[in-house]
Amino acid sequence: MLRTLLRAFTSPVAGPVGFAVALLMCALLIASTVAAERNEAALRARIETLSAENLRNGVVLHARLAACEGGPADLARTRSANAALSPEARAQRLSATEPQGFDVCARMESADRAVLETLK
Repeated sequence: MLRTLLRAFTSPVAGPVGFAVALLMCALLIASTVAAERNEAALRARIETLSAENLRNGVVLHARLAACEGGPADLARTRSANAALSPEARAQRLSATEPQGFDVCARMESADRAVLETLK
């Protein structure tokens, strides 16, 4: 068996066949590298798009949350109480308090829309 293997490596055909196999493997390596770079570029672009969208949505949600947290009468108290809370905790606190909350904020937005429609 060792003799057969030695004969295969030392035959006159082994050199050109080995060279062709090496070129084929090099071409496959280059093709897979190019495909990986394209995939990486597409994923990085998608990540940038999603990050920008997340930032934009976060700003809108924070603005809505701040608008719903209360009027000028209790603004200082609300700001001091909410300074250490996360936006999720602020939203949970806002939805749990009465009479303020998302329902009241929705009613205010609905009333604003109604007033604006009458002005048109």
